[in-house]
Amino acid sequence: MNVRATAGNGISAAETSPSLDRTLDVLKDLIAFESVSVRSNLAIAGYIVELLKAEGVKARLIPNAAGDKASILATIGPADRPGIALSAHTDVVPVEGQDWSSDPFRMEIRDGRVYGRGSTDMKGFLAVVLAHVGAFKAAATHAPVHLCFSYDEELGCLGAPDLVTEVAKLPAPPALCLVGEPTSLRVARAHKGKFARRLTFIGRGGHSALLHRAANAVEAAAEVTVGLFALGRELREVTNEAFEPPFTSLHVGSLHGGTALNLVPDRASLEFEARTLPGTDVAALNARIDAVIHEAHARLAAQAPEAGISVETLSDYPGLDTPADSAAVRLVSALVGSNEAPVTLAFGTEAGLYHAAGIPTVVCGPGDIARAHKADEWIGLDELASACALMQRLAARLGAPLDTFS
Repeated sequence: MNVRATAGNGISAAETSPSLDRTLDVLKDLIAFESVSVRSNLAIAGYIVELLKAEGVKARLIPNAAGDKASILATIGPADRPGIALSAHTDVVPVEGQDWSSDPFRMEIRDGRVYGRGSTDMKGFLAVVLAHVGAFKAAATHAPVHLCFSYDEELGCLGAPDLVTEVAKLPAPPALCLVGEPTSLRVARAHKGKFARRLTFIGRGGHSALLHRAANAVEAAAEVTVGLFALGRELREVTNEAFEPPFTSLHVGSLHGGTALNLVPDRASLEFEARTLPGTDVAALNARIDAVIHEAHARLAAQAPEAGISVETLSDYPGLDTPADSAAVRLVSALVGSNEAPVTLAFGTEAGLYHAAGIPTVVCGPGDIARAHKADEWIGLDELASACALMQRLAARLGAPLDTFS
């Protein structure tokens, strides 16, 4: 694809480089895969494996238990030496109910912008990485590049744990993991952790005139909601101004139950999440939440022995807390060509999982998270060109050992 011929909007010569053209060719293919998280990702995974195979790179699939989804792990260069892991996810969020001005699964370039679902989050970064596989092969004489592509990130980083486990078991664990989520190519060193739960309340139904013979599931759900709100207010007393908001948050996102005013509801559901500051005692916080749930359960069961509350984990991933003065931050800042202080993120990523596995990790990628998950999602040609430059600098760095990078 020739960017100048396709866009024609004053794109500079640097932005029409062969690497950008190759990136756009790959991105066009990636966007065409409707790799929404609720569906299998095997089609896009197969495309990536074949693309790597054509470059002489062997990749392996790490499937989920059902076998309908898989992560991808490939190593370019000497696997027995510390290298750099490049992390991305293959899934995207749905488009239903969104008012797109073009087909969300067909790449379109207008006014220097590349439109399509996943263009920013995060097939743009994925395409940039894949477009530079040849450059990595040529350059990786002393340090390898590990390509780490997951599934179900949009559902709460559900596909990453098995992949991270395999990365940590490599002959030489990576000296650095770069997660390419959209940060406008600013180097991000930290973000909060998150866990989310769904509670299902089972009571005993009945007529509202005889409510003493029933057990109100909605009432129990409301009690838990009030308890979580109270705990959330208390959590705001501990702050870290590096984050927005500067406290651990506890949020109830949905509460459903009941069918008619004169019927005591026998079923209700509640969903909540916590986003935790680095350093939070997550086990202690979960114990306090469990105490709130247990208290409501005891009152419900006292009214009806068959009543209960079940708890389902929706997502659970750790935060990221890489020191601002770390070698990992310095290296990625140099690759980006930035002297700015590293930032923190309001959203979560798979970076926390790599960090928890003992791999120095930062987040840095093209695009803006504010455009993600919306209609007419886009990424700038200039942003992709800058990400291409980052990959070229990274390739040049692979000619020296990374045992003690700085």
